[in-house]
Amino acid sequence: MILESKVATPAERILNLAAYLKEKLPSGVSIDDITANVKGYDPEQSRDQQGRLTGEGPEWETLRRKVRRDLEDLTTEWGIESEYDESNRLYRLLPPFFNLEERQALIVAASMIRIDGIDGVDGQIGTGVNDLEADMVVQVHPLVATLRDAMVDHQKVEFLYEETLRTLEPWALGKWRNSWYVAGWEPKNEAFRRYRLDRISGTISRIKPVEAFVVQDWFNSELAFDLDPNSWGHDPLLIARVEVDQDFGPSFISEFQGEVTSKLDEIWEVEFKVRHYQSTLVRLLAFREHARIVSPPPLQSLVQDHLFAVIEKTT
Repeated sequence: MILESKVATPAERILNLAAYLKEKLPSGVSIDDITANVKGYDPEQSRDQQGRLTGEGPEWETLRRKVRRDLEDLTTEWGIESEYDESNRLYRLLPPFFNLEERQALIVAASMIRIDGIDGVDGQIGTGVNDLEADMVVQVHPLVATLRDAMVDHQKVEFLYEETLRTLEPWALGKWRNSWYVAGWEPKNEAFRRYRLDRISGTISRIKPVEAFVVQDWFNSELAFDLDPNSWGHDPLLIARVEVDQDFGPSFISEFQGEVTSKLDEIWEVEFKVRHYQSTLVRLLAFREHARIVSPPPLQSLVQDHLFAVIEKTT
């Protein structure tokens, strides 16, 4: 099947909206965000320097009703529910976005779709952009079909990963950022493992004779591919505010799943939650002088102590 569209149809717009809401979990999005970033709305509407829609006249009301109507259609026609946070004026998608069976069906469907005009890399999920349009594309890694069949049959598989032969009970398939992963149990090491599909060498083989495995009750497929330590860390919660040079803003937001709170003189102020101090420290230092911590003091102290320790070792 080939999809060719210069202007988003109502169905495409609604599904684009669902994908955008899912991408922005759990923070939520405003009507300003939706109308500026979701294909099918009106990005040319008058806005202030922070990207907020200006005025609440007839045009603003038309956009608001369009978004509300699409959210209602998501619920009634697609079974995808959302909520509106009145105090913060934010829309959020309610979990689950797809259950396990729906996600498996999506993977199978996506493997049969080809979108002309977009050249991508196996395993990526994202967008293709040119001067005229921006199209969303799902590209399924060639190994997905093999792994999904093994999952359905509860059959162990073998593959070469970083020059080591691995044996795995494939429990789930999913993505983190732009890459596909398989998650499951590795009997040899008696441990839960995740493997990135584009780092698997060659083909995947089923182990014979057939030995059916059982997915453990403790396994949560919704959390299996959340590889951000700030999602599952156990350090006391901090709300970080960081000034980021504009050119590094998009990559910083992608790294920390943060929200831009202000833009001034080519400096973005980004806010995000910190639940894993050590990983946050390492990731912040990777941005070097292009990211500066505004608050909170405990995070500032963490970085300062680390830098002082480095200086002491080198003097």
